Amino acid sequence: MAVQENDDVLDICRRAAAGDASAQAKLMELLFDHIHTTASYMTRNAEEAKDVAQMACIAVLQSAGSFRGDSSLRFWADRIVLKVAANVYRKTTRRKRLWQAYAPPPSARVSTDENAERGTVRDRLTALLQEMKPQLREVMVLRHIHGYSMKETAVLCDLPLETARSRMKKSAEVLRQKVSTDPVLSDWINEWIAQ
Repeated sequence: MAVQENDDVLDICRRAAAGDASAQAKLMELLFDHIHTTASYMTRNAEEAKDVAQMACIAVLQSAGSFRGDSSLRFWADRIVLKVAANVYRKTTRRKRLWQAYAPPPSARVSTDENAERGTVRDRLTALLQEMKPQLREVMVLRHIHGYSMKETAVLCDLPLETARSRMKKSAEVLRQKVSTDPVLSDWINEWIAQ
């Protein structure tokens, strides 16, 4: 559904902030798919994506009164999703470090390469994106999945424009290296990144 930025959206946000259940439902109708898409690209697995999307939806509803219409509703929501995903990543990383320090070594894991090869291009690309460092993944997702300009991407990531450009260049290099051995993705990704 296309989000139209007008007085209706501001009114929906004001009413949602005041506790109006129908306005809250409308706000989620406008944003849920977008929030979930962003969360799925910013996390490492489907369960984590659900958690991040749920927490981001709650944060969006709690912050609805702060939306002023200075940017698009999706842009505003993406800032919230990125903050929630970063917090989850920090907590997960901290837990993993503690677990590795004090727990016995994990048993050998089954490789997911076979599953990725059977997946669609999107699934294979998502798996590769999820292997990237979060700061590289977020610029790639914002720029190439959601289509934000480099300036908007920099604002969403709280980065100077040149730093965002540098991360975009690095993320493109990392992604090209990862797909170079994948015959299905190698041709496709070079066209996609060149856009």
